[in-house]
Amino acid sequence: MAQKILIIDDERVNLSLVKFTLAEKGYAVSQAVDGEEGIAKVQSESPDLIILDVQMPRMNGYEFMGALKSLQGAQITPVIMLTANETMEGMFKLEGARAYFVKPVNMAAFLSKVKEILSAEKSGQTSANLG
Repeated sequence: MAQKILIIDDERVNLSLVKFTLAEKGYAVSQAVDGEEGIAKVQSESPDLIILDVQMPRMNGYEFMGALKSLQGAQITPVIMLTANETMEGMFKLEGARAYFVKPVNMAAFLSKVKEILSAEKSGQTSANLG
């Protein structure tokens, strides 16, 4: 069974590019256009990994992380954050993100990190490394 990845991004071009790239690698991919829709999908789909944009309407990435923590407690679904801001690593780490990538995303590095996080989760390990 394919591992499930939820992409939350309000920019349709980014959403399509990331979705296509992940689906091409055999992942089951769903999408949401803001944090509110993302929380609903987390509850209904139980994804193995969340790819999260930071700046979105209605509920931004930080608000989403707070809602996710409230919903899931200490063992939240792993999250990779996407941002246009290169200086936010400390903030993302505090929020519980496993990794972050600056847009435009280096897809080779991104796919490698997705695989690494999902492999660690599948084997019962967790990785707090960002990058």
